[in-house]
Amino acid sequence: MGRRRLVILTRYPDPGKVKTRLISALGPEEAASLHKQMTEHTLKWAASLAKKSSGLLEIRFDGGNRDLLAEWLGSEWDYTHQGAGDLGDRMARAFQENFQIGKKEVVVVGTDCPQMTIFQVETAFDALKSHDLVLGPTIDGGYCLIGLKRIVPEVFTSMDWGTETVFQDTLERAKNAGLSVKCLKPLRDVDVPEDLSVWEKASNQFLSIVIPTLNEEAHLGKTLERIGQMSDGEVIVIDGGSQDNTVPIAEEWGAKVIRARPNRGEQMNRGVREASGDILLFLHADTLLPEDYPRLIREAMTEPGVVGGAFAWKVEPSTPILRYLERNVAWRTRIFRMPYGDQAYFVRTAVFREMGGYADIPLMEDVEFIRRLRKIGKLVFIPKPVVTSPRRYEKLGPVRTALRNKLTLFGYYLGIPPDRLAKFYYKK
Repeated sequence: MGRRRLVILTRYPDPGKVKTRLISALGPEEAASLHKQMTEHTLKWAASLAKKSSGLLEIRFDGGNRDLLAEWLGSEWDYTHQGAGDLGDRMARAFQENFQIGKKEVVVVGTDCPQMTIFQVETAFDALKSHDLVLGPTIDGGYCLIGLKRIVPEVFTSMDWGTETVFQDTLERAKNAGLSVKCLKPLRDVDVPEDLSVWEKASNQFLSIVIPTLNEEAHLGKTLERIGQMSDGEVIVIDGGSQDNTVPIAEEWGAKVIRARPNRGEQMNRGVREASGDILLFLHADTLLPEDYPRLIREAMTEPGVVGGAFAWKVEPSTPILRYLERNVAWRTRIFRMPYGDQAYFVRTAVFREMGGYADIPLMEDVEFIRRLRKIGKLVFIPKPVVTSPRRYEKLGPVRTALRNKLTLFGYYLGIPPDRLAKFYYKK
């Protein structure tokens, strides 16, 4: 059954009994509907995590009964009533009862924080290997996640729950108890009307950014910094065996890191198997996204018949020759609907999986995939550019590099096997 347990605390969505501080703005029915949607949003990413580990997920509820919860959220989960007492009593009980059945690492979350994703939970479980207590603070002074390896009653008893001092008071108690503590990045939860915008942003389609890497320490940090902290997305770095600081940099920025063979198509397929988003965005490690990329992608994907798309492409620092290549890429993309991997293309996850993902070839995997994708539906192109490093053009020079790329593409269309093309392309 595994040593880990993720506990979700929720309530049955009875109008007037849930999200009571939002009733003044929404009314009891709408407040209950919001609570229902937020619980389902939480379960969506949690279910993705639970698929990887038998017995990982438990839903602890208040109000209703097991039959009503199973009818609402599905019969495949473990349901336990939270029991009596305040929030501290109910959390302490959740930890104690799970430790009693042999769980070694337990993480408890609520459903009020739509910015939380699978990665905060996985980071919390990883942190419990070396810390006694993990906390996921919220901007309003509370916390939305707590993880322990043993029951510590003093962090739950006689606490002023719902106040802006809960997080700091918990830290102080942990310090007095001699606990080592790991704090995650603060998130915003939804408790009062002023928080409703947080839910509006998070209720959009979930975005999974997939980045294959191999010795990318010089560029990956800037790429991840530009991505920022997504409230409604995740970042998956699939490393092909880096010998530098690529992996520590990815972990420092909160990305999920997966190891794979150094084959870009295989790496990206491996990343998609771990993805829980509705939309996949494939990104090179040296490419910077536009500031408002989530909105741009989601707006583009609302058009009827659209299955995917890509951004415009720009190189910085640029030269006259590179600017010419940028115009050439724009022309090719617009006329032939053929974006390449360095344009950060995106696709619906369901479509990608139905297509079987990338072909198992050592080169041209992006071209092969896009050729199949554009037969299925419409591709859209966002005029705002991604900005990529000129490094690929510096070794041979932009003219020789562009010529090599053209010859490789021409050879692919002539039917030359990708393994032979790869020998030519990577020839030193």
